[in-house]
Amino acid sequence: MSYVILFFYSSTYVLIKKARIESEFLSKKLKENFFIVSDISVIISTAVLSLVFTSVSGYYGLVCIYFDTLCYRLKVQIRNVKDSMDCGRIIYAYLKIRKIMESLEHFMCSSAFVMVVSSMTGMFYMGYNMIFIPKDGYIDYLCYLSGGLFLFSIIAIIIASASAANRGAELAKEAVMSLPGIFPKCYNELKVILRKDCKQQLFLTLWNMYKIDRSLIITAMGVLANYGILVATLGTVINRSN
Repeated sequence: MSYVILFFYSSTYVLIKKARIESEFLSKKLKENFFIVSDISVIISTAVLSLVFTSVSGYYGLVCIYFDTLCYRLKVQIRNVKDSMDCGRIIYAYLKIRKIMESLEHFMCSSAFVMVVSSMTGMFYMGYNMIFIPKDGYIDYLCYLSGGLFLFSIIAIIIASASAANRGAELAKEAVMSLPGIFPKCYNELKVILRKDCKQQLFLTLWNMYKIDRSLIITAMGVLANYGILVATLGTVINRSN
């Protein structure tokens, strides 16, 4: 919402408002109504998008943190296990944890992809306007900077939490797969059970296309920088040709 507040005080909004006033296609009364409707639509659309992105990314992040906590507790239990009779309970707990990750991946992988791509697009728009569009004061910079920081926070929440969950899942699987080595007497029985139920590795992804890890943040920033350089180069070439 800080972006909207600053936007109404920015030079960009002043130019848009001036263009509306000088328009010859609208009557004076219609212009006033159009101003009100357009301003309200900007406020509502920004508020709704901010609420949706914040709530969905927050929910996604909290579930990932909860999942990572469960994986950590499972590793502690395996580290302290003393009796082979507890292996069945530990494997059952691991399978229940896997179900949580499967459900999160099934229902949220597309939402995570849409939010990351949309936030990257918004960050590119904010960065382009902040660098290449002429400005009259610091409010313009604060406007685009606040919007860019909000979008970056959405990306950071999704990627950081999901990468932590993926790392926790890997360590939990390694701990569970080490049970046959901890109890050699039950080696064959445990090996058969683990191969049957725990062999497949699950990951949180972006729409089943890209495994989420911490390096994705650097990759995303690199993509934005490359597109920024490309657009700047094209703009320079066009200006020279004209």
